Amino acid sequence: MNVQDIYGYIDHIAPFSTQLDYDNAGLLMGSGVAEVERVLVTLDVTFEVAKEAARKKCQLIVSHHPLIFHGLKSVTPGDPTGAVVLELARRNIALISAHTNWDQAAGGVSDVLLERLGIASAGFLEPAGETSEGTPYGMGAVGELEAPMPPKEFARAVRTALHARGARVVLGDRPVKKVAVCGGAGGDLLARAAAWGADAYVTADVKYHEFLEAHQRGITLIDGGHFATEDPAMDVLCQRLQNAFAKDGVEFFRSRRHKEVYFAL
Repeated sequence: MNVQDIYGYIDHIAPFSTQLDYDNAGLLMGSGVAEVERVLVTLDVTFEVAKEAARKKCQLIVSHHPLIFHGLKSVTPGDPTGAVVLELARRNIALISAHTNWDQAAGGVSDVLLERLGIASAGFLEPAGETSEGTPYGMGAVGELEAPMPPKEFARAVRTALHARGARVVLGDRPVKKVAVCGGAGGDLLARAAAWGADAYVTADVKYHEFLEAHQRGITLIDGGHFATEDPAMDVLCQRLQNAFAKDGVEFFRSRRHKEVYFAL
């Protein structure tokens, strides 16, 4: 089993061709023909994660966020990204990043987020099209609670379900029944959620003016944090990879070193 085999499976369930124009998903480090026996799956590739992969004797890391996103002007130990690149190269560890292609995949980031809240997905919040195999893809997900909940009760349930260290919330003017979500930075889809008829919208990295807009629209808006709204999808990706390659003897591990780094006072 080699790196390209793992890449091929991810490309099948979340085609890299669907990544957004600004993205840098794909094989970012290493050789596609390198043999793989152990793989570490993580949301981000930090120096601690690189060391963890080395300790676990992993030949490959699969991440959500690309380590190399913008052009690198230098690779030095004193630069946070450069230090990780050097460590991975020194340890001969390859890296595949599945970013906006995993965001937009059926069963991907937002579907997992919605299901973590106990809601079955009824489709994408913003459909984008179909893959070459005819599978729909898009951003965000929508669904309905079995029974309406008061906004504050729903917000508390979201924070608990996501183990979020903090949540920024605008409470809407009506019970929550229809729910839209977008894992990660999805504040710009608030109007789309409103057009769908959402009573509540769960996402992260919300800007000030988006909170004001939610208040004016009467929608419950919950910023659960970037890590908390996306990390659960890496549990799912890890398990899907393990199931796909179980007969080949490849082991997949979830990072235990990478956790939320901020806390709310």
